[in-house]
Amino acid sequence: MNLVLRVAGAVLGVLLFVLAFVFASVIFAVVAVIALVLWAWLWWRTRELRRAAEQSRGAIIEGEYRVERETRRLDDRD
Repeated sequence: MNLVLRVAGAVLGVLLFVLAFVFASVIFAVVAVIALVLWAWLWWRTRELRRAAEQSRGAIIEGEYRVERETRRLDDRD
């Protein structure tokens, strides 16, 4: 009888593990679909904003700069 209980416990443990794995997979798939739908909705709702930002993008002016350590005043006439 002891061996039968051990085998039944092992089978039940494996069955519960498989069921937990299936349940977790289904939950993961549902969350992934919800996230994909939310991302697509946000992408669709912000398309006009992205177009406006792209059209109003200003010109980039490249150049160099230097830091002037000494400040000169107009009233200093040496």
